[in-house]
Amino acid sequence: MQNLVANTILKRATGKPNAEIMLLVVPFQYRETVSDRFSELMSAIFPFFLLLAYIPLLYRTVYRIVFEKVTRVKESMRMMGMGEFSYWLSWFTYYTLVNTILTTLCTLVLIINCFKPQTFLIIWFYIWLYGQSLFGLLLII
Repeated sequence: MQNLVANTILKRATGKPNAEIMLLVVPFQYRETVSDRFSELMSAIFPFFLLLAYIPLLYRTVYRIVFEKVTRVKESMRMMGMGEFSYWLSWFTYYTLVNTILTTLCTLVLIINCFKPQTFLIIWFYIWLYGQSLFGLLLII
């Protein structure tokens, strides 16, 4: 499309009906790639095991929130003066604390068995952010 527009502009600017810009693609040589079976395996299996690690936490937290709703503890606390913000902040704090412990344990297992110790903080932060993003899913459930 860009070549068509460029040719039209060139023909009008020069006044020659056969003027055109030739578009040419030259392939470049590339370095030889190395196939890493470990990274292929990790990209397929790691998300599944990460999901399995967080299912018990999500289940437990959702169960407790629903149990509070069934027993009407939230309503009685609201009658005593607790606001919505402090209620959900307490759940967020609980979830963040458990997520931090779970993330640290998962990262230690990965550092001992799979990755270099220098990557501890990067892997920990990656898994922790994934766990924190699941809190939104938890609220929707």
